[in-house]
Amino acid sequence: MKLLEKLAQSERYSMSWKALLLQGGTIGFLGIALGVASVSSPDANILNARDFSWLPMSGIVILALGVVECADAFLAKEMRDFLQNLQVGVLDVVVGGLVVLSISGAPQRLSLMLAAYLIVRGAVRITLVNVLRLPNAKSTSLGGLVSIALGVMIFKEWPSAAAWFLALCLNVEISFRGWAICMFALWVRQSAQKA
Repeated sequence: MKLLEKLAQSERYSMSWKALLLQGGTIGFLGIALGVASVSSPDANILNARDFSWLPMSGIVILALGVVECADAFLAKEMRDFLQNLQVGVLDVVVGGLVVLSISGAPQRLSLMLAAYLIVRGAVRITLVNVLRLPNAKSTSLGGLVSIALGVMIFKEWPSAAAWFLALCLNVEISFRGWAICMFALWVRQSAQKA
């Protein structure tokens, strides 16, 4: 148990809360914009991929976020930050890359992988936020629960197994990721004001 307490120590964060808030807002806006686009224009052809809706763009965003997470892991000062960012980053890089590289096939063959990705991503988010005792655990856990629910919905093919629904689910995940970063930024600001 002492190991968990040591990992969960809340050191002073020297990062700019404004930069974090901008980053989270940008990610959240991207997720919302792509989610709205996947519903309002489900027949869009992106990267010459037919019947994929906005799935290739969602894959590119997830791939880019994974690359940033991996880079952030190697720049981390604390071991817990390295491990957290690396495992999340590698998962995002693999899934985002597979989505982008799969645009020549059928979008339905991605559904099982995307269901597993959303379930794992949600479970990891809930676990990390509670074990590491990160701030705003309730709202971040809610985002994880939504990701798990969306993963189960994709697995059950409810309400649809179409590419627009797969893209929507990924974009909701991206939006909640932005929300979690914004909540963390506000906590960093609050901590800096107390110090």
